[in-house]
Amino acid sequence: MKVSQSQQPAVLRRAGTGSSWREGTLVVYALSTPDMADLPAAGRRILSTILTARDGLRERLRVEGVAR
Repeated sequence: MKVSQSQQPAVLRRAGTGSSWREGTLVVYALSTPDMADLPAAGRRILSTILTARDGLRERLRVEGVAR
């Protein structure tokens, strides 16, 4: 599902992972827990580890195939 940037706060609220409130003319958005802010970095680390391992395996298979 593609969500435009202006819809993202509503998606977070519906999922229970964010909230918003008005302060005068401003609308303030917040994540339900500070740990939510760590998720993108954790995802990048996980994907990096997986891709590095995959690329290492690919290289080992290539080298072993050439050596035979």
